[in-house]
Amino acid sequence: MKQKLTKTAALIFLLFLKSFAFQAQETKNPFKVNLSEDGKKYIKFGANFQLWARYTELNPNSKIGDNVVAQSTDIVIRRLRLQAMGMLTDNVFFHLQLGQNNINFTQNTGPSNTPLSVLDAIGEYHFNDKFHLGGGLTAWGAGTTRYSANSSSSQLTLDAPIYQQNINISSTFGNRNLSIYAKGMFDKLSYRVAITNPYRNATSTLNLNSTISTHTPKAQYTGMLTYAFADKESNTEPYNKGTYLGTKKIFNVGLGYLTQAKSMWRVDPNNAAGVLYDDMNVLGLDLFYDKPISAKGDALTLYAAYNNCSFGKNYTRSIATPDPAIVDGSLLNGSGNGFIGVGTGNIYYGQIGYLFAKPANPSTKGRLQVYAAGQIADLEALENPMSLYELGANYYLTGTLGPKVSLGYQNRAIFEKTGAQYPQSDRKSMIVLQFQVSF
Repeated sequence: MKQKLTKTAALIFLLFLKSFAFQAQETKNPFKVNLSEDGKKYIKFGANFQLWARYTELNPNSKIGDNVVAQSTDIVIRRLRLQAMGMLTDNVFFHLQLGQNNINFTQNTGPSNTPLSVLDAIGEYHFNDKFHLGGGLTAWGAGTTRYSANSSSSQLTLDAPIYQQNINISSTFGNRNLSIYAKGMFDKLSYRVAITNPYRNATSTLNLNSTISTHTPKAQYTGMLTYAFADKESNTEPYNKGTYLGTKKIFNVGLGYLTQAKSMWRVDPNNAAGVLYDDMNVLGLDLFYDKPISAKGDALTLYAAYNNCSFGKNYTRSIATPDPAIVDGSLLNGSGNGFIGVGTGNIYYGQIGYLFAKPANPSTKGRLQVYAAGQIADLEALENPMSLYELGANYYLTGTLGPKVSLGYQNRAIFEKTGAQYPQSDRKSMIVLQFQVSF
């Protein structure tokens, strides 16, 4: 039934796109249809497709099929997106996005088993620039820092810092939930607040360390404030850009908070039949800087983030995007390319990118950008902090955000399930070649 509904939704979306195509050809943007002469009422279409070719050193005891293997190569459709959005009246905005993540050979037996899912479906009323009220399936209540909701087509690094989305333990597709939200701008200060009805966790192992409760979840409350010291960023969508390629001067500082009562549970150490409950509380602080360096077009991108996370005693969460294998459970990291990215404690993250100057030959449109990034998760369950670092490069085929080729290298720490605090036992790497098509 779900597969039929998603196929029907995709068909309606494509027919909708086709019905407006002839009008769009007459506009400056071929993917935008103006509903009014001044362009303030419009419908805009977009798509994003990311293809990965990947080599991974697998975590110990990882299996592909029935075999324990140490490494793997695979092809992954990391993201597929089709979207439409626009202002239908002076006050009414809508956003619809269909898509799928992480289509690879271990998780699906064929294309027929990977239907498009509804990722975003919202309606929004604009009272004025200071107050927009909306609701639906959305990432406006995703988390506490910039990349809790990222614009995947403009990422600086090969992938976003996924831990910022996995901090929200009750979301689907990493950062989307059914929410009612408000947002707006007061000059240089933008805000977003949301009340979310989280998804219920279906399975959980109840033990002395905190895990996600399987009870019907209580409401989740989130809020973020961002102050722009330079150019202001758009708040049309919740998804934040990872780089502007020197087209803007951005210097933002953000502060966010997320809370959900009794979201975690664990066994009472003084009563084996008793259950203790813990709230989820996450504080986030970050800084984003993206500016041209000179008239030659070279630009610098900087990002730094800090999260203080409270999920209860010794909570940890493994992140694998996407996982190429399964595991027998002897490692804290989990299988394949998993690493401990989230848990009770403090998490630090930073990235830096440099966009080279525009080519001297005007006929050469391509632009090269290099980057480095790193994450440190200082968690109470780990004997020493988890560290992960990345190096890579993006080549923008048209010199603008959109089609690009990326090469990325990632190295991650491996931890064992032994002792009162889990020790680091090894490090593993992953190399990814990505081709992105977007508009």
